[in-house]
Amino acid sequence: MKSLDVKIRATNPGQDQGLKSAARIFISKDALIELTGSVEDGKAVTVVELTEDGREMSVRREALLWAAPTKLIKVVQMSEAFRVACNFSIGSEVRIFYSPGTAVVSEAEEVLIEATMPTKDGSGKDVDPEAVPGWEWFLGRHLVHVETVFPGLILKKLPGPAPMPLFTVRSVNGSYNGIGRYSDKRTVVKIASPGDVIVKPTEPGKLEIDNVPGREDQVKELNRFLARFTKPNPYDTQPNFSGLVLHGGHGTGKSMLLDLVAKTGWGTVHRIHFKDKLPEIIDTLTRARNQQPSIVLIDALERLVDSDRTNRGAVIQALVEALDTLSADAASKLELPKVVIIATCLDHVVDVPADLRDPGRFTRDVFLPLPDATCRKAILTSFNLPLDPSTKEATLKELSESTHAYNGKDLRLLAEEAKYIAFSCLLDTQQQQPSSNATNSLTSQLESLTINKLDFNFNSTPAPSSFTSYLTPEHLALARKKIRPSAMHDVNLKPPPIHWTDIGGQASVKASLRLAVSLSRMSPADVSALIGTPPKGFLLYGPPGCSKTMAAQAMATESGLNFFAVKGAELLNMYVGESERAVRRLFERAREVSPSMIFFDEIDSIAGQRHGFGGPATSTTSHGGLNVLTTLLNEMDGFETMQGVLVLAATNRPQALDPALLRPGRFDELIYVGPPDLAAREAIFESMKGKRRLADDVDVLTLAEDTRGYSGAEIVGICRSAGRVALMNGLNNGQDVSEVHITMADFVEAIEKMPKQITPEMIQGYMDWQEKFRRL
Repeated sequence: MKSLDVKIRATNPGQDQGLKSAARIFISKDALIELTGSVEDGKAVTVVELTEDGREMSVRREALLWAAPTKLIKVVQMSEAFRVACNFSIGSEVRIFYSPGTAVVSEAEEVLIEATMPTKDGSGKDVDPEAVPGWEWFLGRHLVHVETVFPGLILKKLPGPAPMPLFTVRSVNGSYNGIGRYSDKRTVVKIASPGDVIVKPTEPGKLEIDNVPGREDQVKELNRFLARFTKPNPYDTQPNFSGLVLHGGHGTGKSMLLDLVAKTGWGTVHRIHFKDKLPEIIDTLTRARNQQPSIVLIDALERLVDSDRTNRGAVIQALVEALDTLSADAASKLELPKVVIIATCLDHVVDVPADLRDPGRFTRDVFLPLPDATCRKAILTSFNLPLDPSTKEATLKELSESTHAYNGKDLRLLAEEAKYIAFSCLLDTQQQQPSSNATNSLTSQLESLTINKLDFNFNSTPAPSSFTSYLTPEHLALARKKIRPSAMHDVNLKPPPIHWTDIGGQASVKASLRLAVSLSRMSPADVSALIGTPPKGFLLYGPPGCSKTMAAQAMATESGLNFFAVKGAELLNMYVGESERAVRRLFERAREVSPSMIFFDEIDSIAGQRHGFGGPATSTTSHGGLNVLTTLLNEMDGFETMQGVLVLAATNRPQALDPALLRPGRFDELIYVGPPDLAAREAIFESMKGKRRLADDVDVLTLAEDTRGYSGAEIVGICRSAGRVALMNGLNNGQDVSEVHITMADFVEAIEKMPKQITPEMIQGYMDWQEKFRRL
C-alpha cells in the first residue's frame, strides 16, 4: 500500500462536471505515477484527513483518482460536493492511500437517501410517506446521470416539481464511507423512513485504552489489535479481518476491558447480550457494518452459544456470516472495515465453537490469567491506600503474597469487607463510650475512614483497643476469612482445621511434608542451588487408619496453600472422556490458583497397574481407567509444568499402583505412615483427657502400652467405646449422667472388644514394597 500527503485545493471550472464528477479527486500526472505507477484515471483510493501534527484521523473516505493538468505534486483538487460530504476544508492536509490490484468500484446495490421537505422556519420536515415511492422513482431516473454516488453527496439542481425536497445520500451498500457506481438496472434507491437511524460520519475518538494496573501486558496486546483498524500496516498488502476474544476466569477484568474499549468514543457501540434473540443478533451485526466506524461487544460468548440453547446452530451461523462478510469487505477493498468485534469467554478453546475460530473470524485472543503477586501488588497500589509510610511497601508486599488466587474484584471486595468490619467496630466503640460530643466524634472519625485507609497485616489479630485512621490487622484478618477467591468458590477449599499438633507422633512424616512446604516458598534460585528441582509429588502409604488423610489436611492448614481434595473414585465417570476431562480440569484449576495442593485420597482407584507390570490389571484399567492414568501421568510429568502445584496422594494399597506413577519426577517422595508408636499413642490418649470426663485411675501411659499395634483410628474408636461402656454401666447402676466418669476398667473392656485390623503380614507387605521402591 502506497500513500501520498497532499493539500486540498478547489477544482478548476473545466474539471467540475457537477454531480457526475463529484467523486473524482485530481492530482498531477507525476504524483499519479508516483502513487499508482501509471497515468490511468479512475483508480479507487482512500482519503484520510491529517491533524496539524501529522496524525491520521479515523474517518476514511473513498474516491476516484484522476490526473490533473497542474504540476504541483503536493496538491489534490476536490469538488465542492466531495469536500462538503467529507467535511474537508480547502488548505487541509490529507493522505491518499492506494493499494496495487485494487478492484474497480463495484456497482451500488442500495443507495439510502435522506429526504427533507423545506419549511418556512428552515427546520425541514419528513417527506409524506405516500409520496416516497414517487420520489424514489424520480431519483432513480436522475441518478443514472451521476457517475459515482457516495455518502454525504447532496443532490442539487435536479429538474422537477416544486417544492423539491433536499436529497442527501447517507449510505451506499450500507457503508457510510464507501462509494459505488450507480446502475439503473441493479441499484435500488431507498428514501430513509423516519424510524431509520442515520449516522453521519464524524471524527471518532482515539481507538486505544489506557493502561490498567496489573494488566499491562494484556492492555498492550489489546491495543496492538485495535491499532490494526486505525493505522496502515505497510507489511500487509492483503489485510485480513478478524475478531478478538478476551478469555480468562471470573473477575479477571474481561468486562472491564470491554467497557474501556466502548468508552474510547471511536465508533458506535453495539452490544450483543446472551439473552438476545436471533433476529436481534442479526440486526445488531448488520447495523454495525452499516454504521462504520463501529464497535461490537459480546460479553459472555459461552452463554450466547450455550449448548442448551435451542437455536445454537443458527446463532453461530449468524456470527459466522457477519464475520465472513467483513472479511470479504477487507479482501475486496484491501483495507479493514471499520468494525471492531470483541467477545469474552472463560476459555477460548472450550467456549468458542470451532466454526468461529476459523481464519477471518475469532482468530485473535488475549488471555487474562489470575494476577500473580506482582500484579496483585500493582492492583493494590492503584487503590492508593494511605498506609503508614514506614511500612507501606512491606504491607503491600505481604498482602500481595498472601492473597493467592485473588483477582482484582476479590481484592476490592476484601477491602470493602474490611471497611465494613471497621465501621461496625467503630459503632460498637461509640456505643460503649457515649459522650456529649459522641456524634461529632463519630462523624469526624467516619470521614477519615475510607476504603483507601487500609492497614493490611495478617500475622496477628489483636482486639482493637482504640480507633485509628487505618484498618487494623484484625479487620483485615476477619475480611480475608470471609472473602475467599472467587476462582475457588466451587471447589472444596477448606480442609478441616487439623494441625500438626493434632497428630501424635509421625515425626518423620511431619518433617518431610513441612520441608515440601518450605521448598515451595523458597526462591527458585535458592532451591536450585541446593537440590536442583524440588519434589512435587508425595505419596503417603501405609495401613488404614494411620493418619494419612489427617496429615494431608494438616499440611493444607499449616501451609495456607489452596487445597483441592478429591477421592480417586469421584473422578471416574461412566461417560467416555469425562474422567480424563475431570483430571485435566483439576490440574488446570490448581495451576490457575497456585501455589496450591491437590490431594488424591485412595489414589489406587484411578492409578492401578496396567497389563505387563508384573500383575493383573486392576478394575480401573479394565473399565476405562487406563486413559485416566495416562492423563494423570501427563499432567504430573508429561507436557504441563507443575510450577507452584504440589500433589499429595494417599493409599492403603501401594502394591496396586502403576509403577510409572512411582518414578522420580512424578511421586518423588514415598512416605510410609505406619501405626502410631508409643509416644504417638500416648499423645492420642492424652488429647482425650481435655475432652472426656475421665476417672482419676486412668493411666494414659498404660493405655498406650496396651494398644500396641492398633491404628490411630482404632485408638480413637477405643476411646469412644470406653465412654459408651461407662455410660451404660452408670445408667444400669442408677447414676445421674452428670456423675458418670470413664474409668480404667472401661478402657480395658473397650480394648478387649476392639479387634486389630493391622496384621504382621500386612506390615511386612509394606516393608517389602518399601524395599523395592526405596529412595535415597
